[in-house]
Amino acid sequence: MINNDIDLYTVGAVLGHKDQRSTARYSHLATRSLDLAIKKIGQKSPTTERKKAA
Repeated sequence: MINNDIDLYTVGAVLGHKDQRSTARYSHLATRSLDLAIKKIGQKSPTTERKKAA
């Protein structure tokens, strides 16, 4: 699931983890979602652009 961009919260829920520390074991596999998040940092959002134009 993680390799298919499913977030850790959802993975934990599907696996029935009651404690997020159980799910955290799999966080090292989520490098793609971390990479996407880093790429978004600093990008201008459409909302910000609309506010500047107004």
